[in-house]
Amino acid sequence: MMNSKIGKILAIIVLLIPFITPISAYAEETTYGQILDDLAKAERDLKNNQNSIDGAKGQINSDNANIKKLKQDIEDMKKEVEDLTQEIADSNKEIDNKKQQTKSVIAYLQMSGGENAYLDYVFGSESITDVVYRMAVVEQITEYNDKVVADLENLIKDNENKKIELAAKEEQAEQKIVALNAEIGKLNNKVSQLGDLSPGLEQEVKTKRDLMEFFKSQGCKNRSDVIGRDCAVNAGNGIFYRPIKKGYITSFIGYRWGSLHRGLDIGSPDGRSTPLYSVGYGRITSIWQDSAGAKNVNVEYYKGGVYYTAIYAHLSRYGNISKNMQVTPDTIIGYMGDTGYAFGVHLHLELWPCRLYVDNNCRSWDKYTSYVKNLYDSGKSRGAETYIGFPSKTYQYWYSR
Repeated sequence: MMNSKIGKILAIIVLLIPFITPISAYAEETTYGQILDDLAKAERDLKNNQNSIDGAKGQINSDNANIKKLKQDIEDMKKEVEDLTQEIADSNKEIDNKKQQTKSVIAYLQMSGGENAYLDYVFGSESITDVVYRMAVVEQITEYNDKVVADLENLIKDNENKKIELAAKEEQAEQKIVALNAEIGKLNNKVSQLGDLSPGLEQEVKTKRDLMEFFKSQGCKNRSDVIGRDCAVNAGNGIFYRPIKKGYITSFIGYRWGSLHRGLDIGSPDGRSTPLYSVGYGRITSIWQDSAGAKNVNVEYYKGGVYYTAIYAHLSRYGNISKNMQVTPDTIIGYMGDTGYAFGVHLHLELWPCRLYVDNNCRSWDKYTSYVKNLYDSGKSRGAETYIGFPSKTYQYWYSR
């Protein structure tokens, strides 16, 4: 009975074996298609950023044109009011002139006269012809005066209405101009902010294009090609470069106070302004701070069929980076510093052949430090000293990467 149960269990295990996913050497594998997609996204981001800049500038031009039109509308209205005011003045002058022309006819009209005075004037005629003439003159004078006075009153009324309309339009236009100027200010800030992004986006496109071109040169052509397995196998990610352009070693790898100092300490005359570059083509696996406050970055590399982990420690600040970002030797990881438990501004650089927190021998921090110690003690590796060409003496300068 027991043997039967054991046999069933073994049979189930055999059936499950094909479905059990082993810890692959390519657990964090990257395909050539992902490289192409990253490049395409970076190019889209750069294009969208430029389109946003162009759109904001176009809106600024439109707002400036609206402000110009509003100001012109106000000037046109003012000119119209001025013309109407002049027309009223001319009408008043015309009335005065007409009064002077007819003064000899109606000079005898007094406040008490009224229409009877006109009749006295008419009946004083010496002939029928004179009567007709005088009646016509009186009629014309009366009609003319009534019309001119009515027109003048309408002009004055129109002018007053124009002035009220002008005041309202001026207030509305000024409010609109203030709002448009505020919008222009915001748009100018937006253009400035977007412009600040452009250099970083352009550099990102360049970095991702360089990465694509490198893997293409290493035989990657299909989107499904896995980096380091289907292509870029022999050459890996190329040689490892020095992390700074000009500097010197302040301390080599070795034992200090009874424990192994796993990294090279690198100094530079430029101090905290020294950019720290990636030592090769790889992928950022972690951006972190330790318990002492040191800013650190972990990068995974693949070279000659072997995976490596580089740790950049004590950074003063990070570069324009993110987790899982593909990096090239031109990528700035960060800047030299003395954050955390550090004596002076420097870069602590570790570079060992394993994938931290992925490979079995480096799956935990304790396993990693133990594995590195065994490599060093056995003489199999001296970390960054083995894989990067550094001077053999401390404080011996180099001037290229």
